[in-house]
Amino acid sequence: MTVFTQSQGARSASVLTLGTLASATYVASAAIDLGAAVPLDVTLELECDPNGTPAGNKQLLIFAKLSLNNTDFGSGPESGTDTSQENDLHFIGAMPCVDTNTHRKFFSLAGLPVTRYLKLVVKNDMGVSLTSGAVYRADITGASA
Repeated sequence: MTVFTQSQGARSASVLTLGTLASATYVASAAIDLGAAVPLDVTLELECDPNGTPAGNKQLLIFAKLSLNNTDFGSGPESGTDTSQENDLHFIGAMPCVDTNTHRKFFSLAGLPVTRYLKLVVKNDMGVSLTSGAVYRADITGASA
């Protein structure tokens, strides 16, 4: 009987630094190349430290913009506060931020269309700016034996 095992790669350096991202503002990573042998999945780690008590929706939202050729990415905001094309982004998840503590949550790219290239987009939807924040990744690979 063939046995399939999955392996998690090491946590990467930050693929997106959120810095002091203002409330109601987007920020995007540089293009991320997952390689010719696209991993089975990618685990994302989102962390942030609110600069004050969150209000309103009290969350960070994380999205993806995908590309087959590293040139033509899906539409949607990468910076600023214009939400008119937010629905064009691929939603990955939301991280609740209900207090002034540091928050951390993990997400998976599973379920999104498979493409070699992507940009991650984070929207600060917590009503206050950030003191700091970042997104990290770890690739999930597999092998049969």
